[in-house]
Amino acid sequence: MAGWMLYHYGVSPYAEKARLLLGHKQLAWGSIEVPVIPPRPGLQKVLGGFRRIPVLQRGADFFCDTRLLPHVLDSVHPERPLLPRHAWVVSTLIAQWVEPRVFLMMGPVRFESRDDLQALEAMGLVPGDFLRDRAPFMAPAVDTRRSGTVRASARDHVVSYLALLEALLDNGQGYLCGSEPCAADFSGYHTVWWLRAAPRRHALLDRFSALGAWADRMAAIGHGRPRPTSIDEGLQAACDAQADAGWQPDWPAVNDVRLGCEVSLQPDDYGRDPVFGTLTAVTERHFTLTREAPDIGWVRLHFPKVGYEVVLAEAA
Repeated sequence: MAGWMLYHYGVSPYAEKARLLLGHKQLAWGSIEVPVIPPRPGLQKVLGGFRRIPVLQRGADFFCDTRLLPHVLDSVHPERPLLPRHAWVVSTLIAQWVEPRVFLMMGPVRFESRDDLQALEAMGLVPGDFLRDRAPFMAPAVDTRRSGTVRASARDHVVSYLALLEALLDNGQGYLCGSEPCAADFSGYHTVWWLRAAPRRHALLDRFSALGAWADRMAAIGHGRPRPTSIDEGLQAACDAQADAGWQPDWPAVNDVRLGCEVSLQPDDYGRDPVFGTLTAVTERHFTLTREAPDIGWVRLHFPKVGYEVVLAEAA
């Protein structure tokens, strides 16, 4: 059976969430580092126009949003559950608030000056190239010249968010929903991880003592057992899995008149580049698009239902 592989890059908060989820499950996984700025030619064979990172792969199945990953990982590895019954509602609500609303509010707080781009410079990236790439769908959050116009309201939003997390920890429990980490913790943590990165936002973070101790515990989970892996290995794994049955969810399917139709799918918030394929599965929680990737074969792309638009190709 094919193993897990993650397409990611080091400074991505969403990728840090995925790495920690794999660490929580104590999994071995192939670490495929991709460019911060597209193009990503090998991966785009699979994903078409979809550009968001990270993407988790298992054989010919590609999971394209971190909100879906706790569901998927629990379905394959039920030990150390991410979505126990008592944490389901809080985990779902925090994920829908954080991704992307809080994340977008973090932008003006994180990018206050050119000094905040030092992590990109350390990777050999030209900050101007990064800003030009992200500006069409994340301005003014990533533009330090313009973000000042929205920074005060963004900071207010972020403080309210951090205060909510602190309140969930006020009773002395170790994590947001109890004594063990759950999906809510991973959704909540990756934005805090971003604020804790250099240059650290002390003025925002230091007032929340319980939150700081919780963040330390989250960081200590680690990334499991990553193995440096090439993108060619990832694409070959998809080729080799053509005859495999592939991943199956353990939650109910639903009837949908679009099943079997050619559709376009795109995020409903930002980075709205569509991907085209055949809608082959619709469940209570996700969509699956099946498409033929050049030189690879048939691949299945899985997306959460919330946050994506599916339109019949003839109407797109």
